[in-house]
Amino acid sequence: MTYTIHRLDGRFSYHKWFAYYIGFAGGMANRHGPLHFNNTLKWFMETYGWSAEIREYAKMHAWTQQSTGWMGNYRQAAGILEELPDHCNPYWSWTNGSDDLRIYVQSEKELNFFQLKWSNT
Repeated sequence: MTYTIHRLDGRFSYHKWFAYYIGFAGGMANRHGPLHFNNTLKWFMETYGWSAEIREYAKMHAWTQQSTGWMGNYRQAAGILEELPDHCNPYWSWTNGSDDLRIYVQSEKELNFFQLKWSNT
């Protein structure tokens, strides 16, 4: 399997939730990026359970943050609590842009577990 590993820092949009992303090539030619990406996506789902796609993940996080402001105080007083849904799996997320296939992982622990399963060639 062929992939790249990138450590997330302040330059990356999702660094608040994830420490790394595993990148795959967009084309099927020599590197089989979509095939490797989908094999990995399936493995993460089986290993950690479902997770929302990263852009939806971010929107759900934003909603829960928004509901903790002054409106959140009103909602809490009314007994309406906005909690982050289970769809936002804290261990991983993913995105599948046309040439940018990524799996985001929370920490080095999840990254190492992935690397034990799938060696990089």
